[in-house]
Amino acid sequence: MAKSNVYLISIFLILASLSPSSHGLKILGYEIGRVMIEGVLICSTNGTANPVSNATVFLTCDGSTISLAEAMTDLYGAFTKVLNIIQTLLIDPSFCGIGANLPNGGCGVEYPDDVVYATLSLVDKGIMFSKAL
Repeated sequence: MAKSNVYLISIFLILASLSPSSHGLKILGYEIGRVMIEGVLICSTNGTANPVSNATVFLTCDGSTISLAEAMTDLYGAFTKVLNIIQTLLIDPSFCGIGANLPNGGCGVEYPDDVVYATLSLVDKGIMFSKAL
């Protein structure tokens, strides 16, 4: 029985690899197979743009509390996340947004649960980014 399960799994993997890549996300008539989200998380309370490092940036859709993807900001507040095909199929820019868990006291401003949230915008074919967190 175990041998037949291995064959069955192999067949599914082969079929999945042969399936056309036209099952991506379609936005404004463009077929998108992969989405890259890039951004810089900054905090400006006194007019100076300070990067927020070591913050978790996450993608959620439709008001869900479940994160579809996460990235960590670097020393300069920058983050990049490339979504796989499954994650790409699950997002809809009109219902999805990007949030960030701010480190304690990271901005010097109190936010509810230290979380900020922004919507996504289509910038170019296949590239999405956050407006402003």
